[in-house]
Amino acid sequence: MNTTPTEPPRMHDLVVWGATGYTGRLVALAAAKELSGRSWAIAGRSRERLEAIRVEIIATGGHPPEIVVADLQNATSMRAMTGTARVVLTTVGPYDHFGEPLIEACIATGTHVADITGEVPWVRRMRSKYEGAAREAGVRIVSMCGYDSIPSELGVQVLQATAIETHGRPAREIEMAVGPIRGGVSGGTVASASNMIARARDPEIQNSPRGAGALCVEPPSHSIRSGEQWGIRRSSTLEIWTAPFFMAGINVSVVHRTHELLGRPWGDDFRYRECAAGDSGLRGFLKAALLAAGTIAMVVALVVPPARWIARRWFLPAPGEGPDASRLRDGYVRHRTVSIDPPVTVEFEVDMDPGYAATAWMLLACGILLLDEDMDDMDDTEDMEDTVSDAFCTPGALFGRRLVPRLEAMGFRIRVKSM
Repeated sequence: MNTTPTEPPRMHDLVVWGATGYTGRLVALAAAKELSGRSWAIAGRSRERLEAIRVEIIATGGHPPEIVVADLQNATSMRAMTGTARVVLTTVGPYDHFGEPLIEACIATGTHVADITGEVPWVRRMRSKYEGAAREAGVRIVSMCGYDSIPSELGVQVLQATAIETHGRPAREIEMAVGPIRGGVSGGTVASASNMIARARDPEIQNSPRGAGALCVEPPSHSIRSGEQWGIRRSSTLEIWTAPFFMAGINVSVVHRTHELLGRPWGDDFRYRECAAGDSGLRGFLKAALLAAGTIAMVVALVVPPARWIARRWFLPAPGEGPDASRLRDGYVRHRTVSIDPPVTVEFEVDMDPGYAATAWMLLACGILLLDEDMDDMDDTEDMEDTVSDAFCTPGALFGRRLVPRLEAMGFRIRVKSM
């Protein structure tokens, strides 16, 4: 962050923007447990609703935040909010609709920002429009800091570091399997997905890179092989039957953007793919078939207008709604990231709803690392993956394995096996 001798000190180390929303409230509750000794605030449009969140935090014995009122429609208000903070965490989506004013305000006030978007076209557009100004302001804009796409990023980063340290070379091909998994969906996620589908025919989307290289600024001379799966497949890497994983397209593009930001240390022929885990044998085939059918049904419900209307009218949560407390608590997810040559496996596990409860903690972990980086004035690079000059970057490129101990302290389990 650029500062001048005459700049007033920041009132808050960290601000949670959108704390009255479904996921924002979870981030605020997590921050209240984790930020003891730091100054922080919750921000949004309604003081009354922010006061209610603060009362809830005090009732749970958490470290209470200050309150900052701001309005997306008022640039002066947004700059006043971001100008109080070193780091802003935002959960206000769809980012395609509501993300840009915050980016503008953070660049204007020299404030770092981290988000949980999975909206690849929006991330590309923001970088194209603001990279120069953000770099000049000395700020970081770090996207995909939740379940999109921290588990994918860390699985690859830890696997490759282990492969190099143990076998002297990186893996050229890695596959990640998701499952078992249990979690819910929120109205905000539905709104973001629906918006991306509705814009699929826009010229911006049609003319932009797609697939594994969708976030890359300068793709390699040859095409990056896609990491998406569209049917049932038996994986020779995982030795199980697999099905499509509907978030693979986003996660694969983020991993390849990280690879680009780090200078492609794993080679131009590096390949990464994701799938949903079935099992071995006939039982595994049937499980993969059911998973594939469920994924297809989900896509149909979001893509086909009549089905989308029915799903949103009768089955899917409205904006501001999401999984109840028991589902958040009883959720879980298991990821297994594997390479055969060299033989390395990374297991990523957490016993909470992955898309919301775990996402809140992952975003907070990224925010704390951003804050620590800023307070260190970006001088201590010994333990950082910080060869990254871009202002717009991924958590894997900027934080890398520094996320591991931070997440482990929050209840995540990350294990490595190497032969």
